[in-house]
Amino acid sequence: MSGQEYLSEYLLWIGISLGIVFAVLSYVPFPFSIPLAIASFLFVIFYLRKKVVKRINSKSRILYRSNNKDNQPLNYYCMACGAKHNEAACPKCGSKTKRVG
Repeated sequence: MSGQEYLSEYLLWIGISLGIVFAVLSYVPFPFSIPLAIASFLFVIFYLRKKVVKRINSKSRILYRSNNKDNQPLNYYCMACGAKHNEAACPKCGSKTKRVG
């Protein structure tokens, strides 16, 4: 997506959220309208945030797959005894300190 497409998408969402807020403010009585308008605005913001995070995560997975062409798992080496393993703790000594090799 180009920069202009991102901008137009965000302007669309800003328009949608402002429309929801103004609709809530005009149709709901005063004491209840303010918290409801704030809640709907926050809902739209968190929805957009979730959408952007999902897009970033999918791009990072694509980059990881293209960089890791052999699809080999990471190898860990125990920092205490030097054994190669792919577990949380070293199978030889039980140490949880490890480095990627």
